Amino acid sequence: MTQETTEKRRAGTATPPAPPAWFLIPAWLLTAAGLGISVYLTVTHYDEGALVCSASQTVDCHAVTTSEYATLLGIPMPLLGLAFFAGFAALITPWALRSQWPPLRWGRVASTGVGVLFVVYLVTVELALLHKICLWCTGVHVITVVLFVLVLIDEFRRVGQVD
Repeated sequence: MTQETTEKRRAGTATPPAPPAWFLIPAWLLTAAGLGISVYLTVTHYDEGALVCSASQTVDCHAVTTSEYATLLGIPMPLLGLAFFAGFAALITPWALRSQWPPLRWGRVASTGVGVLFVVYLVTVELALLHKICLWCTGVHVITVVLFVLVLIDEFRRVGQVD
């Protein structure tokens, strides 16, 4: 790194480097998958007949998605998931990733952190209260946790680049 680049970084005027492909590609693919599943679950929330999932003693998407825990303050959980993934997509646009504005960086960490807290809550509800698992929901849960890990790794990478 040149002395001029180092001085610009310290002054806060340097443009941060573009995020590496190991972050961008999986982040976008996972976000797109999360959006897709959330759209599907939102549609099936309003049209229960559209839900495709096996129903066994343990795996029963219908029991999970129609339970009393399928909404929060009257808002369907899939709609919250849709909002999460749409918001996260905005936070990983090239402009947002190159921005020096700290709320964007911390927004990625905070949003995925809150997402993981929701995952813990929802998995607890599925296992401890309903004794049922929704495979579609599990897909969203796994995607959310992986996005959280990716964001943390990228954040540590960014912090390590500051002199």
